[in-house]
Order: sequence, then structure tokens, then C-alpha cells
Amino acid sequence: MNVVMKWVGVIAFLVMAGCSQMRTVTRESALPAERVKLTPELKGLYEEVASNASTVKALDGYADIYLETPKRRAKAYCTVQIQKSRDARMIVTAGILGWPVADLLIRPDSLFVNDMLNNRMLVGRNNGANLGKIIGVNAGFGRMTETLFGMADVAEPVSDIASVRHGNGRVSFTVKSGNGTKELVVDPLTRALVGLVYFDHWGRKNVEFRFAGYQSQPGMDGALLRVPSEIDMIFYRADDPEGSRSLKVVYDERVINPPDFTINFKRPAKTKTVNLDEVERLPWL
Repeated sequence: MNVVMKWVGVIAFLVMAGCSQMRTVTRESALPAERVKLTPELKGLYEEVASNASTVKALDGYADIYLETPKRRAKAYCTVQIQKSRDARMIVTAGILGWPVADLLIRPDSLFVNDMLNNRMLVGRNNGANLGKIIGVNAGFGRMTETLFGMADVAEPVSDIASVRHGNGRVSFTVKSGNGTKELVVDPLTRALVGLVYFDHWGRKNVEFRFAGYQSQPGMDGALLRVPSEIDMIFYRADDPEGSRSLKVVYDERVINPPDFTINFKRPAKTKTVNLDEVERLPWL
């Protein structure tokens, strides 16, 4: 009974916080449509954006996370720690009192969730289904990391650019990526990445990122790095072409590339271990 009352309290706080403080995803105007030649200047713009994306190696900060689906709207406050391409940790608090409800370790191949309210450790594979139980939407480790960083990893060389378009004050680069393509949308004036869209091999939109609120922050070597403070992630499915499932991350503060940074996730000694594959959904987001 006490456990049930705890969950009721957390859900009530989430509802109160969500209804009064929800922030909606920023919808970008239509993608650039006019096809243009890949000039040396545009090659330089692409290479600069790709280089800037690779400068962020680690992050330690605080963020608000907003979830919106056809059935749910929720908000949670998180401590976020990331070592790029390695581990990510999120300490989730819920409601106006800021109670910690979960401590999550996200590795490329596995997930560990310290469910503090129920005194149990959830362990499972890192796949879209299991990550969806935690954050409310299905997302793999790489895309989740990109969202929390606010900067995508643009590994494709210029030779992979299939087409270039411009319009609406934007330039877009379509590049071959895995079994499909992805489209990088760039503001040519600020030379910042403002959008990233993934398409499958049929040309259908899978997931879309929007980056806004760019800030200049010092990195480990003292150099200024420009990183977005607001990141939107919108998911599309065959039965949902308008993308009604979204996640918004808004950073309150953070340190980029902190020196001697490590992620210390401590597994509680006296907790019950539960297979995450057997859990339907976790209620903090």
C-alpha cells in the first residue's frame, strides 16, 4: 500500500508540473527545396559543421525533459552526464519537490535503472523498446546521446553528400548513412546545425532533431564551443507520419568537456534485480 501511495504521489506531481510548465517542440518550416550545386564554399560549410559536432566529448549538467505523445504529456528534471560513444547517466527527479526517483546508466549495449521508489534494480539490453520504457519514446543509444549532447556526430565525409538544397534561409545536405540517408539542415549565417533528419531506404522520415538556443561555452582547453541549449527529437512511424511523439531537452546549466571526468554509477547492495524486458513501462516520464 505504501508503494502504491508513493507512485500516486509522483504521478500527481508529474501531472501538476506538466500541465503548468510544459514546453512544446519547435516545428521547423519546410525543408529547403531548391537543388543547387555543391560548390567549394558549401563543401567548407559542411566540413565546418561536421568538425564542430566532433568537439564535444563529454558533458555534465542539468536539464528539463518534456515528453509528448498522443496519450501523455509529462515533464521531469534530470542530472545528465555523458561520455560520448561510451556511457550516459541520468538521475531523474519528479514533481515540485524534486524527489529523485531513478538513477539510470545507459551503455551502448545495456541499461541499468536504480528504481529508488521500489528499491529494485532493472537490468536489460539497450534497445529501442527498453529505452522507450524509460524515456517514453523508442530511441537507440546513439540517437539518445546525440539528443542529450545537442550535437550530432557527423562522421560522413564530403564524398558522401548526395545532394544540396537551399531555401527559407537554410542549406541542407543529404548524405548517405547506413541503410538510408540523413539530411543536415544548416543556418549559413551562423554556420550552426539547426536540424538533422533521418530517412529509411524507402525515403520515409524516421526521426528528426531540431537544435536551438546556441550558446558559447568554454571547453576543456579554454576554447569557446557553440552548443544548443534546446533540443527537440520527433519520432515518425508508418502509422504516424506527422510525428506526434516527441521529446524536448532544455539545459539549465552544464559543463562541456570537464577535465578528468568519469561517470560513477553505484549499484545498491540490497536491491531486487528485475529483467527490464519484463517491465511494461516506468512512470516517471
